[in-house]
Amino acid sequence: MRTAEDLALLLHDPATGKGLVDSTSLPRALAGAVVLELVLTGRAHLVEGRWRTRLVVDDRRSGGDRVIDPVLDLALDRLPDEATPKSAVEKLHRRVRDPLMAGLVHDGVVRVQERSFLGLPLTPRWPAGDTTRRDAALARLRAVLVDGATPTPEDASLVALVRAVKAEHRLLDAPRRQLRARSREIAEGAWAGEAVRKAVADIHAAVAATAAVGATTGSG
Repeated sequence: MRTAEDLALLLHDPATGKGLVDSTSLPRALAGAVVLELVLTGRAHLVEGRWRTRLVVDDRRSGGDRVIDPVLDLALDRLPDEATPKSAVEKLHRRVRDPLMAGLVHDGVVRVQERSFLGLPLTPRWPAGDTTRRDAALARLRAVLVDGATPTPEDASLVALVRAVKAEHRLLDAPRRQLRARSREIAEGAWAGEAVRKAVADIHAAVAATAAVGATTGSG
C-alpha cells in the first residue's frame, strides 16, 4: 500500500491535517490508488474490451501464504468479480480513506484530530506526526516532475494520481503549465512495460472522471 499511503500523506497539509484538494476528489484519488495497487500486485487485472476496459478480480485470499494489507482486503470484499475501473473507484471511494489514515496514525506518521460542530461529527484532520515519509514522497515527485528524472512504476503511479485531481501545483513550486505537461508525459508515457503503463493510464482516467462527476454533483 505504499503508493496509496504516500498519496494520502501528500494530499493532506502536514501542518493542519486538512485535505489539499476538495472533498470529492481526495477520496476518489485514494480509491484509485488502492485499485491500482490491486492490479500491480497481481490481485486483479485489466481487460481491454470492445467498448470499455474491465477490472477483473483474480485473488480474494485473505490468509494462507499471503500477507494481505487490510485495506486491500477491504477493497476486495467490496468489489464484484468484474467492474469498470470507474465503477470500482466509485464503489471504494467512501471506504478507504479512514483505514488508510488509521494505519498512518498507528505508525506515528500522522495524528488524528477529531472534530464536531453542534454535536455532529465532522471529517477528522490528520496533521503530521513525523514528516520524514511525506518529505521523501515529495522529493520523488519533485525529481520526476521538476528535475526530469526517469520515474519508477511507483513514481509514475503517484504522479498519475496527483495529476488526476490536479494537485501538482499545490505540492511543488514550479509553473503550473510545466507541471501539467510533465505529469501528462509521465502518466501516458512508455516508461514501463505496456501492461503497467496501461493500468496507470486507465486508473488515472477513472479517478479524473469520477472526481469531476463528484465535484459537479457536490456543487449541485
